[in-house]
Amino acid sequence: MVETDWFWVTKDRDALGIKGTKNLSQKRFPYFMDREAFDTIEDGTAFYQHEDRGEYSDILFEPTFMFSDRFQRIFSYLEPEMEFKSLHLIDQSKREKAPVPLYWIPFLSYTDAIHENSSVVQGKAERLVLRKKAMEGRRIVHCRLPADDIWLFSLEAAECILRRSPLGILLKKIETVL
Repeated sequence: MVETDWFWVTKDRDALGIKGTKNLSQKRFPYFMDREAFDTIEDGTAFYQHEDRGEYSDILFEPTFMFSDRFQRIFSYLEPEMEFKSLHLIDQSKREKAPVPLYWIPFLSYTDAIHENSSVVQGKAERLVLRKKAMEGRRIVHCRLPADDIWLFSLEAAECILRRSPLGILLKKIETVL
């Protein structure tokens, strides 16, 4: 297996997301998407507030991690074990010309890939150090800290994302893999 660089996908601090999705039920869409929570979700719809401000973020982090339709096929190719549930967002004022974006909520089992040398403050990662063994043979890895849901992408996966010019995210290079 060829060693690769790894990247942590995070929300761009200037990203607006989609107004109204932060208020979606934490019970229906929990921040930490474990197997039990994922199995209770059904493909469905939810409401958002349409704004005439252009494009929406491709990856949302609140209330749970989800990504726009244009990434679903590539993510399933990169990580065949990943499962998905769909969520159509409908403008709550039901304007005819408002977009009805389709997002996908992924499930990928958590991997114990975060090394104890990582910098963690109040359960959230500030600097990640990864366990090389946990990353072998993977292109997408999902990790959890007490207050942080973390998605990691190999160089190949990060390049696939960047080729699509995503809106609303940052890819932070992981400097240390032990």
